[in-house]
Amino acid sequence: MTYSGGGDPKFAPKGLRTFIANKGNTAYMGIVLNASMQDSAKVLKALGMDNALNLDQGGSTALWYGGYKAGPGRNMPNALLFVRK
Repeated sequence: MTYSGGGDPKFAPKGLRTFIANKGNTAYMGIVLNASMQDSAKVLKALGMDNALNLDQGGSTALWYGGYKAGPGRNMPNALLFVRK
């Protein structure tokens, strides 16, 4: 996994960084606290993730699992879902 953020200044500020990633056949979604985009990439690499995608950091970003774990606590217009087969 490589970080391809380049020098874009909007990726430099520290804050919540949400992600979706995989290691082998397992998918992960989560939040890296107080991190720049590069910091987040380093954390995910240290965790051994094979691939990762940074998600939107705006007001519509949330993590819900039986209730909101992080985020605005309001209805979301779209979502990524993990469903057991």
